[in-house]
Amino acid sequence: MDTQRLDEAANALVELRGDTENVDNGADDDCLSASRGLNKHSAGGMAEAGSWATAGSLVTMDVRWGSQVINLKNLLQEISDKLHTTTGHYTSTEQEEQARQHSISTPFG
Repeated sequence: MDTQRLDEAANALVELRGDTENVDNGADDDCLSASRGLNKHSAGGMAEAGSWATAGSLVTMDVRWGSQVINLKNLLQEISDKLHTTTGHYTSTEQEEQARQHSISTPFG
C-alpha cells in the first residue's frame, strides 16, 4: 500500500475544505450585497412592507447554501481523518510484519 498517496489525498481534502470556506464567504458577500441592492430604495423587511420579495429569498438561499457548505466541510474533514487513520494502520501493520519477518530464524541463516 502506498501510504504517501493516502496522505496526499487527505491533505488535498483539507485544502479543498479551505477553498470551500473561501467560496462560501464570497457567496455570502454577494448575496448580502444583492439583497441590500434590491432593498436600497424600499422600506426593507417583509415584502408587504415594501421590500423586494427577491431580496428575502436571496437571504434564505444564502442560509441554505451556508448549511450545505457546513455539511460538505464536515464530510471532507471526516474523509480526511479516516484517510490519515488508514495510513497509520497500514504503516503500523507494515512495521509489525517487517519485525515479524526479521525475527523468523531459518536453517539457512
